[in-house]
Amino acid sequence: MDGGTLYTIGDLARRTGLPVRTIRFYSDRGIVPPVERSPAGYRLYDAAAAARLDLVRTLRDLGVDLVTVRKVVDRELTLAQVAAAHAEALAVRIRTLRVRRAVLRAVARRGS
Repeated sequence: MDGGTLYTIGDLARRTGLPVRTIRFYSDRGIVPPVERSPAGYRLYDAAAAARLDLVRTLRDLGVDLVTVRKVVDRELTLAQVAAAHAEALAVRIRTLRVRRAVLRAVARRGS
């Protein structure tokens, strides 16, 4: 994507692989706002918006909630802070699942 070129939401969808509906959702919530609007009122985005969408998609794929995503893209939280918090949450969940597995195995061995 060229730094000076503006893209419609459809162009951005084709370039990022995200549905128009998803981009509109992020745009309406101010997470990836349009740079400007065309004379006809269409949302226009630049290359930075595409990069921001990539970051948002990655964070969402990792299970980060929208409130936290918003804080990252608004630079209220760093990516490192979010990664550390989510890694710790996963560690807690893994420990919990291991305990559950051990209990279930013990019950299964006893046959009761």
